[in-house]
Amino acid sequence: MVGSSHEALHRIFQKDPTLLTKALQKVLHVPFPEPREIAALNVDLTEIEPVERRVDTLLRAETDEGTYLLVVESQGKVDDRKRGSWPYYLSYLYEKYRCEPVLIVITQSSATATWASRPIRLGFPGWESLTVRPLVLGPDNVPVIADERQAERDVPLAVLS
Repeated sequence: MVGSSHEALHRIFQKDPTLLTKALQKVLHVPFPEPREIAALNVDLTEIEPVERRVDTLLRAETDEGTYLLVVESQGKVDDRKRGSWPYYLSYLYEKYRCEPVLIVITQSSATATWASRPIRLGFPGWESLTVRPLVLGPDNVPVIADERQAERDVPLAVLS
């Protein structure tokens, strides 16, 4: 249950929005830029309309170090919408399963691999609130298996190659 001290801690910023940037700059020494305007937005984050969101493959891996959710995304080309959807997927999966999600992108394109391997940083530059760093399997790091005997020894890796 939300109490009055909880409300007081954040409502002071609704009454005086400039206090928040002052606190960032003077207390935390974060070089947040001086706002030209500050507007209060709706605080309800509930999604009213159903939005279908799916990952390509989701696996749970139990290890001696913990449980991980392996989120596999097959990416044929650069898609800048993933900058929003990948962080959403990882946050949602963590909230739902309480296991650490790991994003793995698989591509056959070097350009897409380069793009996908770039960190997605959300927040103030230098003090990001969330950083997503996909692991990328692509033509530049997956070995080509052309030898038939080697392919027979590890068929799944040969298919990936």
